[in-house]
Amino acid sequence: MNLPTGIARALLQQAEQVARHLPMPPVAALHMPGQGQAASGHEAEFCAIELADGSVGLSYVLLGHTLQALLQAHGQATGAERLAGADPLTLAQGLVDGHAVARALALAALNAMTDSAWRRLGYTPPAAGNSLADVQLGPDDHLGMIGFFPPLVSRVQAAGGRLTVVEMDAATVARQQQRFPQVHVTLQRQAIAACNVVVGTSTMLLNDTLDDMLAAAPAAQRFAVIGPSAGLWPDELFRRGVTQMGGTRVTDAAALAAAMREGAPWSRATQKFVIDRSTWPGWQALLAHAPPATRD
Repeated sequence: MNLPTGIARALLQQAEQVARHLPMPPVAALHMPGQGQAASGHEAEFCAIELADGSVGLSYVLLGHTLQALLQAHGQATGAERLAGADPLTLAQGLVDGHAVARALALAALNAMTDSAWRRLGYTPPAAGNSLADVQLGPDDHLGMIGFFPPLVSRVQAAGGRLTVVEMDAATVARQQQRFPQVHVTLQRQAIAACNVVVGTSTMLLNDTLDDMLAAAPAAQRFAVIGPSAGLWPDELFRRGVTQMGGTRVTDAAALAAAMREGAPWSRATQKFVIDRSTWPGWQALLAHAPPATRD
């Protein structure tokens, strides 16, 4: 298969193609996780870029020291002032060879641009049936997790399957090994070589490791990329071997912004979805059926 070099560059190239058909609105605001006492848990791990049309994209900010650097760069301004007027496609270029903050903002911008395009095209991704991107497990399955999802351990055990977890951080591996001694948690990506089902966090899009992880799982019949950062066009993921993409779509931008300021859960402002490769029509097909006003 003839693929571009790196998922980051491929995603950017596709975003540029889509933007030629659907010019993108400017950034309205950058929303960051609240820093109060209530700011904890899953919702405190993401930032959001809101575009002028109300579309929103999320991105993980706890990779390395990304959050601290993001707060230093943009924490003094209010949400409505942060990056207001910026071109999201220019921000998206930071996913290719950018520093940590630039990459986080780039992924949020790509997700926001996708949300904007889907809204204008009238496309609503299917609602997710479960937190594993609708992947069903049986006793003969060997699940590989890229990034640890502790709540899912009991589900795998209930199904009677096996579980192998690959993490990128040695301290995280040591901590999870202590918490879950019955689970194989390792830094070695080759440990998922025998897994027939793989579920990986969308952080792989931030650190550009998706291609490597796909190569490390040659036996995977199902390979899902999940997480709030997976809110973009799935074409390049599917072309590489991903079979499901499960993300989070923001349904109420104002409610999300308020929840992020308060460090509160934002589940009421979002909806989880999953797109399956077998039923995805492709971005070009969606654009071909767009109303004339949305095309050149």
